Amino acid sequence: MDSKVNTGFWSLAETVYARRAPAIEAAAMEHARRAWLDTLACMVGGAGEPAARAAAQAADTAGAEHRALVLGAASHALDYDDVCMLATCHPSAPVVSALLAGMDHAEGEVTLADLLAAHLVGTETMLRLGAWLGFGHYALGFHATGTLGVVGAAAAYAHLLRLPVAQWRTALSIAASSACGLRANFGTDTKPLHVGFAASAAIRAVGLARAGATASDDAIAGFAHAFAGGARLDPPRWDALTPWAVLAPGFEVKRYPSCYLTHRMIAGIQRLRERHPPQAGDAPVAIDLLLPHGSVAPLKYPQPRTGLQAKFSAPYCAAAAWVDGHVGLASFSDAAANRGALRPQMLQVRVAERPGPHEPLETAPVRVTITGPGWSDAILVDWAPGSLQDPVTDEDLLAKWADCAANGQVATPAAIATGWLAAGMDRPMGSLLHSLRGAILARSGNAGG
Repeated sequence: MDSKVNTGFWSLAETVYARRAPAIEAAAMEHARRAWLDTLACMVGGAGEPAARAAAQAADTAGAEHRALVLGAASHALDYDDVCMLATCHPSAPVVSALLAGMDHAEGEVTLADLLAAHLVGTETMLRLGAWLGFGHYALGFHATGTLGVVGAAAAYAHLLRLPVAQWRTALSIAASSACGLRANFGTDTKPLHVGFAASAAIRAVGLARAGATASDDAIAGFAHAFAGGARLDPPRWDALTPWAVLAPGFEVKRYPSCYLTHRMIAGIQRLRERHPPQAGDAPVAIDLLLPHGSVAPLKYPQPRTGLQAKFSAPYCAAAAWVDGHVGLASFSDAAANRGALRPQMLQVRVAERPGPHEPLETAPVRVTITGPGWSDAILVDWAPGSLQDPVTDEDLLAKWADCAANGQVATPAAIATGWLAAGMDRPMGSLLHSLRGAILARSGNAGG
């Protein structure tokens, strides 16, 4: 391994780890606050999904590791949680899941500022590690949310517990040996379980480091070498002056509960639908989608048979956007995915990729062309819905919370969401989060709070 590259990563990561709430920019903390609320909403919404129920029934323990497995699966079960294309992953789900599951072990009262600072440190570590590996990591077939998430979640949890730097380095090195997640499992319950695996393994890694287990200081360099397929990597490209990733390029709060790579196409189709409203009895229109290079691989189900598969189906998402005019949680039930009435329109969806080279997926546009009887129209969608360039409002977040709470059938007062947005940074969060965590776990089938 290149010792300079290894030393460079640790030096930069240590600078991030040293940051505490009073010295962190207010803008970053506010973005982290919204990311937490969005992730908690997704966790509530996914609490009753099969992946979360399976995780709850897989063991009879109520300890932090098992809580993290259940909460992680719930947070990603709807595929509605935030994304960041800096590392082609979902940054908040594994980090929030680990912090929520293990917060009992922190000393003293856990404040909102403590949680948000730990979230920023964890997601920053995760995303910068992923940016170092590059898109090749994802292209090799790894689910970066799982592989990178365990390292980020361990960094976050160590930060919350205020581990000494030596133990923090050990925890990350142990976490690196626990990394897993294959893109081949997209469209199944195993995809959200990857988040549970990452959050649970992160708590275990921190616990082992605190208990005196040892690990190699070369582990992160070894992780990068292995998960980049042996490619030679340049030194990490960030320093102490680099803005937090949550600020640039930012996290994208999902407006649709489907694969991120369907979002621009859905938005484009909805805009064209407003220009050319379909009428009852109309024949299917031709929908042509031109996507960025490298973005079609996750969309692996041309004819989905389950709601989970439909989340990773370009023809289904496009047809639903055109026929229904709305793509939401109800769009991805098994019954919705198998509607015979949607099949003729799905068959008129054509998907193509622009030829290489790889384009940054956070900025690469999607072109949507729709041709109906006597008309044709096209639109170029530059930014994903929910990005900093097309942001969600507080009202959008509150509506998402309500939608997720209804879907998950978790008894959560709406005041939790409004209170979260208004809470002062020094507010103790233990009581509120214990109650919410208990309700989510109870819905999944694990009564341990």
